[in-house]
Amino acid sequence: MNDLWSILHDAGRRLLQEAEPMSRYCILTEILEKPKSDSEVAGLRKSLIEEVIGKQLENGSWNNKVYDYEEGTTHQLMRLIELDLTAEDEHVRKAVEYMLKFQAEDGAFIQGRTMCGARANLVTTNAVLLALARAGYSSDARVAKGYEWLCGWQQEDGSWLSPEAKRRRDEGKGYPHPYCGLHATCNVLLGLSATERTRRSEAAKRGVNYLLGLYGYKYEIDEDIEPPYFRFIINKRLVPFEGAWHDPRCVPPDIGSISRKSVDRIVEIATTGGVLMPLSMLGYGLDNEKVRKGLNRLIQLQTVSGITLRTLMIMKSLYQGLSVFSFHGH
Repeated sequence: MNDLWSILHDAGRRLLQEAEPMSRYCILTEILEKPKSDSEVAGLRKSLIEEVIGKQLENGSWNNKVYDYEEGTTHQLMRLIELDLTAEDEHVRKAVEYMLKFQAEDGAFIQGRTMCGARANLVTTNAVLLALARAGYSSDARVAKGYEWLCGWQQEDGSWLSPEAKRRRDEGKGYPHPYCGLHATCNVLLGLSATERTRRSEAAKRGVNYLLGLYGYKYEIDEDIEPPYFRFIINKRLVPFEGAWHDPRCVPPDIGSISRKSVDRIVEIATTGGVLMPLSMLGYGLDNEKVRKGLNRLIQLQTVSGITLRTLMIMKSLYQGLSVFSFHGH
């Protein structure tokens, strides 16, 4: 245990030197465990809140977008929640009111045109529900309806399949799309972890079992790959390998071209981190053998000098709860 805290603190201090403001706040409060009353923490919190609300539009949105990962309303709202604003705050209330305008009758959240003829997608709805739940609306009937729609896309094996991917499958075009299978399941489970009811739901349990069942399997990739990475697993089969979790759809596209010499390491780091975060948020800890082995493997794949903030947050979350959340997934 002492070794763990030593790794966390040493790596946290290293990352602090070049961290952007929100990451710096997370490192100070979550990794280095500085109190909110600390002068640097308090000053940073104040400036971050001013920066976020300074970009909020009169209609309650950011950039007139419900979802746009970093720049849309969902993630900006979650930043405010992480900075200790509550549902009573006017900026939070206006953001919530804006997002709720885009809920369809079936519970999904839709803004503008969706890709390839799909009427709605899991990404937007999952992000909105996560933001609403964290903003204090977890018991709202509209949130429950949204989760009902979201869970309706869970497949028999426990994974999630997006409407677009389902359309491709039904048309015989194949569907190893970025937002289906392991990648989609990780992100939806992050969403389900936001409320007590959904954390304990049968859908969450089935999703976890699906992820645990993929431990130690990989798609055969023996070439250089580049975005979109899912193209390189079309018609490939899963085979056992000496590692944890492995799926190229979990690799951020900004990584760019990956040589075949480093593809397994990069893909395994991204996938294993992607799996361990929702498992930890759902209450699966180091008493689970695959979680424990997965964390050890993740640490082995990165030297102490190369451990990322994401990995540090995963390590911390497996021992203690986290108050920050928004940059862990969709």
